[in-house]
Amino acid sequence: MRQASLIGHVVEAYTTFWENPNIPADSIIRDFFFKRKYLGSTDRRFIADAYFTTIKHYRRLEAIVRDAFGTGSAEDVPYLRPLEMAIAYCMVFLETPVDEMMRLWKEIEPASPHESEALRRMSDRGREIERLAALPPDERLAIAYSFPDWFVERVRIEYGDREVEAMLAAMNDEAPTSLRANTIRTDRESLRKELIAEGCETAISKIAETALILPKRMNIFGMEAFQRGDFEIQDEASQLVAPFAEISDEPIRVLDACAGAGGKTLHLAAIMDNRGEIYATDRDGRKLLELKKRRRRSGAQNIRIVLPEERSKRLGKDKHEWFDLVVLDVPCTGTGTLRRNPGIKWILTEEMLASLLEVQRGILEENVKYVKRGGTLLYATCSVLKEEAEDQIAGFLESHPEFNLEAMLRTRPDKEGCDGFFAARLRKNNAE
Repeated sequence: MRQASLIGHVVEAYTTFWENPNIPADSIIRDFFFKRKYLGSTDRRFIADAYFTTIKHYRRLEAIVRDAFGTGSAEDVPYLRPLEMAIAYCMVFLETPVDEMMRLWKEIEPASPHESEALRRMSDRGREIERLAALPPDERLAIAYSFPDWFVERVRIEYGDREVEAMLAAMNDEAPTSLRANTIRTDRESLRKELIAEGCETAISKIAETALILPKRMNIFGMEAFQRGDFEIQDEASQLVAPFAEISDEPIRVLDACAGAGGKTLHLAAIMDNRGEIYATDRDGRKLLELKKRRRRSGAQNIRIVLPEERSKRLGKDKHEWFDLVVLDVPCTGTGTLRRNPGIKWILTEEMLASLLEVQRGILEENVKYVKRGGTLLYATCSVLKEEAEDQIAGFLESHPEFNLEAMLRTRPDKEGCDGFFAARLRKNNAE
């Protein structure tokens, strides 16, 4: 496909994203490709790279476009044309020469008044460095790495001046695809050999014992191993959460109160070797319907799905202090997953964060009664913000002296190379 046509596809996908900010960026591009089966793998790779990079680096590219074209501030002109952002992507990340970009621009938009001088300003990295250097530190980082100012300030306060830049840079990296071997059906080494036979090479994870890493993007949903339920798509960090519960060899009762589509629920079922019982529920019943499908494919037989309308009946007073393990993978900002869901940056606000903190506290209070004496409460978030993690646990322990903190887990994209995740394991006292 001609370069101009590829850029046109990027503009179309990018426009769809900005018109639907609450839909995950990866879902939009997946649907975009599904409706355009004529696109070959090389063309898809170009479009996906340009699409995700433009979203991840929106604020930096926006500043470059505004400076080059003199379009004014975001307050004066809040929305830049997608084509201008796509042009900026080509100039900055592909280093397309000015003359070549001018030719492509005329081919894409013949009637537009084309400005070669604006393109030269866009290609001048020294000009950008000089402009950024004149800004206050937090604003400079926020524009250079494309994050909201308030978020940069929080990361700096929580992790320190020496850590903030590395974290911001890592959250813009491309996230690899990680698989979890479903040990109900297979083991990691057997799965690795199966995938090689299907033409898929993988690398063994260094931090998660059931994880395999795909070195490149490929369609894995059509593989026989996936159809058989031999693996699930799950980030390495997420694969650390279920083992962190340190489940005993004895059959136990588990409540997964924020099960969602069931990634960790299915992992728990595999660790428990299909013994015991897992009650899986969520406020969003639609997610639980997806869990039903995944449960069938995985071969998990110890998962009892509790729909929202059934919760009061099936999780009544008879279930208080009944569960050995209560897992709360609470709703959060998702900032630990920004590498794969960069659109979160542009819809998340301080007000949304404050609301989520209240929701998290409410879920803790609502479900603490289900933990039996001597039982375990496992709290998890896919956030890099300590307000949603360490600080929440500290506040919970102050108001619940019957619990003791046993251990905490924290992963970071700049340290372990996986999603930013947090988990805390708390033990309830045996005494009355």
